[in-house]
Amino acid sequence: MKGIIINKNGKINYSEVKEPTIKKGWAKVKVIFSGLCGSDTQKIFSDNQSRKTIKSKIWGHEFSGIIKEIGKNNKFKTGDRVAVMPLIFNRSKEITKSKSIGKDYDGGFSEFCLVPIKNLIKLPKDLSFELASLTDVIAMCIHAYKLSQININSKILIIGDGAVGLSMALVCKNFNNSVYLSGKNKKNLGVASEMGIRVKKKSIKNFNEYDYIFEAVGRKQDNTLSEAINLILPKGKIIVLGVFERDYVNKLILRNLFFKEAEIVGLNSYNGMEDFEEALNIILKNSKEFQKIITHKFPLYKFNDALKIFKNKKEEVVIKILFFNEDDKNNNL
Repeated sequence: MKGIIINKNGKINYSEVKEPTIKKGWAKVKVIFSGLCGSDTQKIFSDNQSRKTIKSKIWGHEFSGIIKEIGKNNKFKTGDRVAVMPLIFNRSKEITKSKSIGKDYDGGFSEFCLVPIKNLIKLPKDLSFELASLTDVIAMCIHAYKLSQININSKILIIGDGAVGLSMALVCKNFNNSVYLSGKNKKNLGVASEMGIRVKKKSIKNFNEYDYIFEAVGRKQDNTLSEAINLILPKGKIIVLGVFERDYVNKLILRNLFFKEAEIVGLNSYNGMEDFEEALNIILKNSKEFQKIITHKFPLYKFNDALKIFKNKKEEVVIKILFFNEDDKNNNL
């Protein structure tokens, strides 16, 4: 089979790799669509330390597909359409001790991928493979929403106009909140407006405006967290979804946060299959809006071309990039 190989130095090759052999408790999934995550691009372009911690040669943790082969079980069969929860929890479900497909085990940037049976979830018949590949992102947003414990009639700001920011805004909107979104990419903000998300306008006071703020940018800057501290209301809560670089250190004016008796809450991922099932329902309910997040689809062998477009995303609307295997380009069921 073919797959994308990324080595410790960040070199990328589309290569012939050995097709995985099924083992007890696992299923072999034929990958239909796999998503390029912002954490993937961050590791490829800049975060060398995080890249070196990845044990698998094949990345890709956001994907959907069809079960090609599976052992004896009471829930799934060959041919089932599935999404994949990449986090593999231990018995205690401690998030910091979990392993992951695409990090500890070979991932979805390939034709086939081994997945624990317990990490499979059947797709609703009306949900496409491409929308199902967003499930990991949406599940994370749902977990962030639950962590925030948002009160009714609260004013919410999402900082970040990428796939995570737009997804978070749609999740908040799904629960009938007053949601605003801020970002730097005017074209992405235009897409947000098309989804019915209000774009934050520049404020004269620029402080104490929102009850809850979701930071969805990350990387190695501190502007977004500083903005969130300024904009959060007293007793408010900031939830950080953005993936910051492994050795992230920056200077924040925390006194303002302490003075307001506000909180910053970190987010790792999600609680498990419960969040995944809820994510599928929300995607299905808001499929037209989530479809707008998917801006590009590339055959897997054009992985490097996709990276170039992502890196130069100021030139066009680039939100979520998906990959498909060449022989599956018409298999969007």
